Amino acid sequence: MKRMLAVLLVLALCAATSPLLAGAAPGAQKGKAKREAKLKANFDKLDTNKDGNISREEFKGKQKAFGRMDANGDGKVSFDEYKAARANAEKGGKRGKGRKGQ
Repeated sequence: MKRMLAVLLVLALCAATSPLLAGAAPGAQKGKAKREAKLKANFDKLDTNKDGNISREEFKGKQKAFGRMDANGDGKVSFDEYKAARANAEKGGKRGKGRKGQ
């Protein structure tokens, strides 16, 4: 009986610590990586001078939208800022948390 309880405890610990057994779908990580790659490809298209940031000059959309993406207000949008703004927009929020239009 004690041995059976020990085995059950080990199985429970494995289930709690394994993302696969704890409920994460096997395709979830592939989907996340695919989404990240698509976002990076879109970002790279906007980053015409390939310096790793989107400047106001490179951005062809509304400057107000640029200001919302530029969360730290440094005049350029990094990939992390771009990714956060896109995620926020997909959740139905305002597009980005940066400074309001400039």
